[in-house]
Amino acid sequence: MKMKMTRLLALAVAALMLASFAACGKTPEPETTAAPETSASEIADTTAEALPADGTTDEATDVETTEAAATEAPVTETPVTEAPATEAAATTAAPATTTKKAETTTKKETTTKEEKKAPTDKAEILKLYNDATAKTASQKPAFSKRRETTEGVYEAGLALRTFKGLVYEFMGIGSDNVFEKKVSKGDSEYNHYFLKSNLTTSDISGATCKLNSDGSYSVTINIKDGNSYTAGGSGDKYYAPLDKSGIAAGPGDKGYWDHKTAQNVYAAIGEYYSSVVIDEKYNGATINATIDKDGNLKDMTAKFNLVFDISNILGSSGHATGTTTVTFKF
Repeated sequence: MKMKMTRLLALAVAALMLASFAACGKTPEPETTAAPETSASEIADTTAEALPADGTTDEATDVETTEAAATEAPVTETPVTEAPATEAAATTAAPATTTKKAETTTKKETTTKEEKKAPTDKAEILKLYNDATAKTASQKPAFSKRRETTEGVYEAGLALRTFKGLVYEFMGIGSDNVFEKKVSKGDSEYNHYFLKSNLTTSDISGATCKLNSDGSYSVTINIKDGNSYTAGGSGDKYYAPLDKSGIAAGPGDKGYWDHKTAQNVYAAIGEYYSSVVIDEKYNGATINATIDKDGNLKDMTAKFNLVFDISNILGSSGHATGTTTVTFKF
């Protein structure tokens, strides 16, 4: 019984010393690393053998036992060091998602730039042009205009040879009959010099469009051939898709009309030669226009060939041709 109490006393002292070391922050000696392998029974036996017969404790044994127990404490801290590894893995994976998103964004921007293309369908091209002329007619920006009809052939009887200059004047043929005009913004007579286009797909034989580097469009429209006719002011015929293209055209004897029809010529001379017969035709009519990226008409050129046959005037007849070019710069 006394031996048992002595052992218990030794173990209590060892525990007390261990608590004392922990409170003071004393670091265990490294030479005691082999101690954890000693079993509890071995420690008890060793303690029993080391104790003197009179029950006193051996201080060296107590210290050794205390140190052995102290070396076991750090082992329980090992799992704590694994936590940062998870954070590092998560941090490393993050940039991959960001890079993928950036690549997707870049691809989308490239696709958007490639979307703008010149229209190829005849109806779409015509709409682009018609819309631009309508915008011009509505906003009435300032522009300059020039019209000239170069001489082709002139074949006439005696009477009409004498009046060639007069015939060319009302037909607008020759350098002496060039028409030039600077139209101011918002001019009250704007429609005498420019009209919005009312062309339909049935009025044209073809259309092309090119997208320029600055985002503007170059449009070419081929207009169907037309004709007009009057016999002494009656039996009139009139088919002129050209007059719907935006150039200046209309009734009466007006020097500012770009396309002179049989009815226009009759309005000029019918008062003096009421029985005159006038047969007019045009062909090869084209419109070339530049439309900026915002849909504004920047320039336009209309070109067409004219053919006039006049008869029953002073017992004579005549045949005249020419090519008219009308330019607009806005």
